[in-house]
Amino acid sequence: MTIIDTHCHFGTSILSDLNITREDLVNSMNEFGVHLALVMPHAVSDDPVFEHDRVADLCSQYPKRFRGIVNLTPLWGEDKYYVEAQRCVKELGFVAIKLNPMQHLASPIMKNAHKVFSTASALGVPVIVHTGLGVPWALPSLCIPPARQFSDTPIILAHAGYGVYTAEAYVAASVCENIYLEPSWCTVEDLKMLTNKVGAQRIMLGSDVPANLPVELAKYRAANLSDTELENCFWKTANRMFQLNW
Repeated sequence: MTIIDTHCHFGTSILSDLNITREDLVNSMNEFGVHLALVMPHAVSDDPVFEHDRVADLCSQYPKRFRGIVNLTPLWGEDKYYVEAQRCVKELGFVAIKLNPMQHLASPIMKNAHKVFSTASALGVPVIVHTGLGVPWALPSLCIPPARQFSDTPIILAHAGYGVYTAEAYVAASVCENIYLEPSWCTVEDLKMLTNKVGAQRIMLGSDVPANLPVELAKYRAANLSDTELENCFWKTANRMFQLNW
């Protein structure tokens, strides 16, 4: 079965010192049968433009294995933010924009975060929002107002509340049809609940880090999902949302 991993980081985090190399990503994908991975820099870096170029270089080396995601602080001015995001999407082929409320210092309802959603809307790509760790700014419910304002823009709740706030992620998805869920770090029972209540066509696999990939794959298989549900979670939802033409 085709597998698309929608949440991968690349490079070194200046906050945690976590370093994820090209070899880490490729070897993990090969070992566990992942066909395509969506890759982003870490949320905080000294030079986001350089980090985006590194992701673009990875994608050019493995054009059938990787697609890029913009990960850019919304503390940048609106014009500067839009120029870099547009470069990544239009010139480098990136397929989404990331907002990490805790590490970007902007919750989804803050003024600075508005540029994230308006830029994604203008460029025709989804927004991935980190949820869970980092509350109150990372509360899933804070994505409801921008989801309603930008109703044509898919908003993916990364980690779907991170287990502790998964019920709130479900509520957000239940009231906004353009909210989708990537439940990495949630439990098997969380995954079952979300699949039953939201539907597999709005859920997508994400690993976050290579070491967590086999855990996430095992979780989906332990949830006793149907083949159709697994197909949606493993690749069809992502293929549709990110316009991957897989």
